[in-house]
Amino acid sequence: MKNNGLLKGLRGHLLGVLCSLLWFWGGGLQAQNPKSESELERMGMADLRDGDLLFQEWNCGEGCAAIADVTQSAYRRRLTHCGFFYRDRTGTLRVVEAVGRGVVSTELQDFLGRTSEWRRGRVLVGRTMASPVALRAALDFVLARLGKPYDAAFEIGNEQWYCSELMDAALAHGAGGGESYFGLAPMTFKGLRGSGVLPYWQHYFDSLGVSVPEGKPGINPGGMSLSPRLRLALLSSDPIPGTMDAMLLSTLYVQRSAEYQALCLQTYRGAALQLPSLLDSVRRNNGPVALLRRPAAVVLDLDETVLDNSSYAGWQIRHGSAYSSPSWQAWVDKAEAGAVPGVRDYLATAQRLGLRIYYVSNRKRSQWAATERNLQALGLPLEGLDSLWLRDESSDKQARRDTLANQATVLQWVGDNLQDMNNFKSYSSEEERLQVVQGQAERLGRDWILLPNPVYGPWEDLWHTPSEPVAAGDIPFANEAGPSVEVTSPLRKERLLQRLRFFRP
Repeated sequence: MKNNGLLKGLRGHLLGVLCSLLWFWGGGLQAQNPKSESELERMGMADLRDGDLLFQEWNCGEGCAAIADVTQSAYRRRLTHCGFFYRDRTGTLRVVEAVGRGVVSTELQDFLGRTSEWRRGRVLVGRTMASPVALRAALDFVLARLGKPYDAAFEIGNEQWYCSELMDAALAHGAGGGESYFGLAPMTFKGLRGSGVLPYWQHYFDSLGVSVPEGKPGINPGGMSLSPRLRLALLSSDPIPGTMDAMLLSTLYVQRSAEYQALCLQTYRGAALQLPSLLDSVRRNNGPVALLRRPAAVVLDLDETVLDNSSYAGWQIRHGSAYSSPSWQAWVDKAEAGAVPGVRDYLATAQRLGLRIYYVSNRKRSQWAATERNLQALGLPLEGLDSLWLRDESSDKQARRDTLANQATVLQWVGDNLQDMNNFKSYSSEEERLQVVQGQAERLGRDWILLPNPVYGPWEDLWHTPSEPVAAGDIPFANEAGPSVEVTSPLRKERLLQRLRFFRP
């Protein structure tokens, strides 16, 4: 009974962490890659493409050690696992893999976190020369098998999968036929020095009730890494490998600094102090009857003015992902944005004075319900359907502001960029924007109330070429397409550096 318990324990342990049975590649094939690992190209997460293979030294204990003991890998690595990289519909970086619980989709950060501590975050990337169409077909193949069981006995062709078998079959499918993309070879469970079957493997297969499949065809991550059909690179798991680092400090400033909180509190407090005198001025000049026809109101932008979306920016940085409509939609649907510091007290003052409160936002009208939930969860006022002015087609807010100005006496326009101010146009240069600020300086802090937003805005969009998507004034890259990570990372950083002032010692 004790022996049976030991065997079951060995089996259970391996099923929880083992990705595949590995065999010794004896065909003499040499990868067309640098002789030294130190010469490999370094790759950031934003450089990954759908269909890249990720090879990992999984630190899963005795099972992974036994795998490495019967295999050879590129650059004398001890590769024990592989997965298929892709970006999902929200832009999240993910890996399809076959593990003990079956074929699953795992976030890239979680995948990388399993790598041995002394190599944490370092995996090999294997890029095939397959066409985009073939890689799309391969990705569809693996995604169609999510939930399929893990292949504990490492048999080819039974619709159960171990990691390297799944990757190999997917690429073969994408290439248009054949049983194997890399080529199957006889498996071995003997030590690399030619000894007998290792005790671990004998116990493992005994626990399954099957004989050791010595010599049967199979495939493994180490052998795949040696294939000339892959170009290898070294991946760093640094969450900001030179890609979204332009956002890091500004996002942390919003999330963590007392100075950002102080600026917001100062701005809203100053704005609230102006409201009584503005209201009195309107009453004196227009009379009470005019206010009955066009009630006094304040108009606020939503994102980064009322709602703090810095957690979405944090997600972008953490995953090396640019803005995308699907990922923004996923964030909006969660209705978890926080309140910008000071906005509650400001809105409470406006309510005490009997002012109408309107929100003008470039969120889509289809996001009305989620936005309402978010505002209600924060205890912020939302006075009926006509108080939330979202966009239908045009991202230009001026038409909506004109309508509001005709039906209400607006005391203050509040936003996080100058294009939230009434009649501030979308100027095409820094100089024009600065000239307007100089000309309208007396309005700032009185009826133009501006909140700090160092993370994104039209001030940066001016520096990108007209052929690239730019912001619509509310959310980063608010048009549907949004630039790709490749466009927004090194290119963005380079353009920012070109605008930087610095002294020459």
